[in-house]
Amino acid sequence: MNKIYKFSAWWMACLVLLSSLTFTACETNDVDTNQYRGGISLNVFGPSPVLRGGELRFLGCGLDQVASVLIPGCDAITDIQLISAEEIRVIVPQTALPGYVTLMLRNGESIVTKTQLTYSEPVSIESFSPESVRPGDVLTIKGEYLNLMHQVIFAENVIVSDEVIAEKETTEATSKFLKHTRNEIQVRVPEEAQSGKIILSDGTEIPNRLYSEVELQVVLPSVAEVADYNNIKPGAIMTVTGENFDLVKEVRMENGEAMPFTYSAEQKALTFTIPRGAVNGPIYVVPASGVLVQVAEIKMATPEDVKAQETEITAGKELTLTGKNMDMIAAVLFPGVEKTVEPSSLSETEVKVMVPGEAQSGMIQLVLTSGETISGLELTITAPKYCHIVDENVLTMNDYFVGEDMVVDVVNIGELAEVQIDGTKVSHTFSDSQLTIPVPQTAGHDSSVELISKDGTCKKYTISFAKVIWEGSSDIGNWGGNQELGWDGYDWSSVHPGTIITVYYTLNTGTTDWQIRLGGCAIEWGALPDIPAAGLEAGSTKFSATLTEEALEVLSRRNPDDNNKMYGLVVTGCNFTMTKVTLK
Repeated sequence: MNKIYKFSAWWMACLVLLSSLTFTACETNDVDTNQYRGGISLNVFGPSPVLRGGELRFLGCGLDQVASVLIPGCDAITDIQLISAEEIRVIVPQTALPGYVTLMLRNGESIVTKTQLTYSEPVSIESFSPESVRPGDVLTIKGEYLNLMHQVIFAENVIVSDEVIAEKETTEATSKFLKHTRNEIQVRVPEEAQSGKIILSDGTEIPNRLYSEVELQVVLPSVAEVADYNNIKPGAIMTVTGENFDLVKEVRMENGEAMPFTYSAEQKALTFTIPRGAVNGPIYVVPASGVLVQVAEIKMATPEDVKAQETEITAGKELTLTGKNMDMIAAVLFPGVEKTVEPSSLSETEVKVMVPGEAQSGMIQLVLTSGETISGLELTITAPKYCHIVDENVLTMNDYFVGEDMVVDVVNIGELAEVQIDGTKVSHTFSDSQLTIPVPQTAGHDSSVELISKDGTCKKYTISFAKVIWEGSSDIGNWGGNQELGWDGYDWSSVHPGTIITVYYTLNTGTTDWQIRLGGCAIEWGALPDIPAAGLEAGSTKFSATLTEEALEVLSRRNPDDNNKMYGLVVTGCNFTMTKVTLK
């Protein structure tokens, strides 16, 4: 490699000041070349002495208006790195001579420095080897006065510093120099390193930097040819072979989703499984540097020859679709319906899905596992004649309680013959289109509610009914506590993990600090496992949490010193009044 750059050992001065070290404020009004009142101004430049081949910085105002930089001995420099309107940078050519520097502005005017630019010599980079490296290899840089350089910077600002810089903690160095003498620097190539020019820096606040003429090549994972896979389904196991796959940290799809993988050094192969949400496009491998290397291109299978057993169907009935690759369908979107409907059964050749009550005639859309939507087929959908709930979303949005009335809006209420909850007939009343069902004490989590019409059509819904375990009015005050569900106040051993506990409350409007904590009497009112104390939002009326096995273990503990009573729950916090507690 040819000699690259030279400078002297005494170049530690960093800046040349024009008339003051003070930076003037910048304005964005009309162009004004006055250097000391905003507009376009140059306040400071440096370093000086500077390295030929090094970086020269200009700080001031309106510097985005600079069209070129004139340095004695050089052609006009138009390759200007614009950091901001307050800073620009250029690389000093090897032919540069001492003298005043001129900034040529876009409006034809110019700014000339008040002091001359000088140069440092003869520090140099003679060579670096090897020119192609793997992460973890030792890189050797040879030259003159390299003992004055304290950082080796790889592409994308991956930095390795010597002991001096590392101890000052002025950089997030990935490691330290292995060898540092006047004529040689050795560093271990970081995992994050990418191909590009090597930069040597003194590590000062406004540093002198030397750029190599040629780029260091950092080895990446590679394949001889990008594999092309078609008609792929989720669950397919893919294997690609190539070089340097031991550097791979991640296998990633075009949508950014990572896939678990295994690596075989003997076969030089990566093996990974296509996930259900896989999309068409490239498969990348990613080393620690973050560089994406494409190793495969996939095209997911799509349904073919899709047909409906009935092209005319009543809303609320089950629709059967047949064809090829039907297991690629994740959901069906019906005309007139906002939400998609997931299949009730699915195979490679058949999909069954319930037609929503509000569905209309038209083209159904098939939503694939990749998220892609394709047109399905035309259906004639007639309005249902059986009784059903108008909006099924209310079943998850609203709370329904054991022992209280469940009120819902329904269609075709005159067709309703019977209501069953968990297979048992229950009473019901109706007014206009509103159905009222008294919820029995036997109802609970994931109970089935069936509306049976006169023609025998049964519309089934799954609803989790909440059980009220406490109701009243308890002012929690300022971290007081309600222990009525503690000390044998409730049998927590009967509660299953995954049950949702909800505390209803009214907030004290005289403050904006509302907090709640579900605590265990067994742990001195400390927060239950997995349920940390929480702030309550203005206007809120309830707080819900999921009771884990660990939380229920705390609640179910018994006190041998107090007639073996179950410790149970304490609700504490500040500035709210508790009105009800439910389990669901």
